[in-house]
Amino acid sequence: MTEASREYVLDPEASRVWIRGSSSLHPIRASATGLTGHVRMRLDEATILEGSTLEGEVRIDVEALRSGNPLVDRETRRRINAAEHRQIVGVATASRRLSASVFAVEGEIAFRGTTRAVSGEIRLAVDPSGASAVVLEGSRVLDVRDWGLDLPRLGLLKVHPDVEVRIRLVARPR
Repeated sequence: MTEASREYVLDPEASRVWIRGSSSLHPIRASATGLTGHVRMRLDEATILEGSTLEGEVRIDVEALRSGNPLVDRETRRRINAAEHRQIVGVATASRRLSASVFAVEGEIAFRGTTRAVSGEIRLAVDPSGASAVVLEGSRVLDVRDWGLDLPRLGLLKVHPDVEVRIRLVARPR
């Protein structure tokens, strides 16, 4: 059965982002749940229809990012200026189907009041349990200086600018 383009809403409890960076002394890791947003696409059973595009938006509350270290979390929020910039927003602005389960996606990430273009691949899977959930996953290495983030350097500690951002979005039909 072929479906028209359909909107799916992110499940905040099941959707997650992981951020992995490094410093001269130790790895830096953070993650968050509570992601909100939506995606729109055309599916046929468990595959992306030929000619289908992926559109959507994801929002991450900065306060939800946790590293497991309260001191690191507080310093991260201070550098991000979380009181003024409460969310990180990603928007898919263009896409093309590469295969039955992969999209090449172009978009923008708004972070700290600055918006930058990004691109990458998103893998899609349809929940085989019949729950109508769609799972989208992707990762990309980003240079946080592109968004004007100052990196701390104190003595031997130097935080490296490249971070891997991995996302897993679980979306359900609206």
